[in-house]
Amino acid sequence: MALPKGLAGVVVDQTKVSSTQNAVLTYSGYPVRELKNAPFEEVVFLLWHSRLPTTNELHDFRKQLVSQMALPYETVQLMARIAREPQHPMSILRTTVSLLGTTNDVERDEPPRILAKMLTAIAAIIRIRADLPIKHVHREWGVVENFIYLFSGKRPTSDQVAMFNTVMVLHADHEFNASTFTARVVASTQSDDYSCLTAAICALKGPLHGGANEQVFRMLETIRQTKQDPIQYVKDQIARGHKIMGFGHRIYKNGDPRAAILRKIAHRLAVTTGNEAYFTLQEQIRQYMFDKTGLHPNVDYYTALIYHCFNLDRQVFTTMFAACRTAGWLAHIIEQQAEGCLIRPSSKYIGKTDRHYLTDKEENSVD
Repeated sequence: MALPKGLAGVVVDQTKVSSTQNAVLTYSGYPVRELKNAPFEEVVFLLWHSRLPTTNELHDFRKQLVSQMALPYETVQLMARIAREPQHPMSILRTTVSLLGTTNDVERDEPPRILAKMLTAIAAIIRIRADLPIKHVHREWGVVENFIYLFSGKRPTSDQVAMFNTVMVLHADHEFNASTFTARVVASTQSDDYSCLTAAICALKGPLHGGANEQVFRMLETIRQTKQDPIQYVKDQIARGHKIMGFGHRIYKNGDPRAAILRKIAHRLAVTTGNEAYFTLQEQIRQYMFDKTGLHPNVDYYTALIYHCFNLDRQVFTTMFAACRTAGWLAHIIEQQAEGCLIRPSSKYIGKTDRHYLTDKEENSVD
């Protein structure tokens, strides 16, 4: 039996949440390119219920999410201490999510309340680390508008809300990626939702899964600060055996469909925020990478610039990914828990065999 590295191409279970079959990303059967302008709350409802909500259901669902975008007092007090620690924000988020599972009335926490608390917690981490006061939601606003306000401290424009809404929709889910599969493994044990989310964040924290957007912007910053020629920089990195982050995808060999949508948003934001130089760099690198390697940008490539245009520090980029992906994680947790089957794969042993442990008495008797 051939065992591909990293289970590439191996079907381990069934799901109704999302699919990347034929390199087309769909949420419950709907192509994501058709959902890119749908309200984030509507897409979350779709992922959790396998159908779109009615007008009244969407209104009530949005109201429910926003009404629960508040953190328990105990959580805020503890976060005010741990968020200032000199650790990567993903480490802070990992601890915070575990903390959320121990404060307030956790027994009553259902997916809408958990998602709402996650968004607020991530925004609070960003504010606390920047020595800025934590903001509070406006009940009459939507989820995306509130989320931007909570991490930025400013009410976004309608255009900013629309663009960030698309970012959140495109990141909401992506089939059985590493963090989602990790969440499902924990969910298969019938563990609680916070334990599943903590495990997912631990997986996302690894640089081979999350963190690519942060590394993309680190590259752009380095090129600009050192005034290097971008093409020569990429050539040097490739010659040293370094990977150019933000390019290539295990599934999308002919280009990540999400990147094509995000490229337009990145360009528009770059123009309106005075970051055109960064977008120009990205375009130069994109063209060279395609000509040299045939690789296309993935979802992380343009997301990096988008987050920068929202005045976010690159260290929190992966936490923003987690904010969007929590919707999908919860959808898979719900599905796996309902399945009621423990995930327990087998392995092929390749170590030494026919070894024996002898006691001193047995060794002497052999002599």
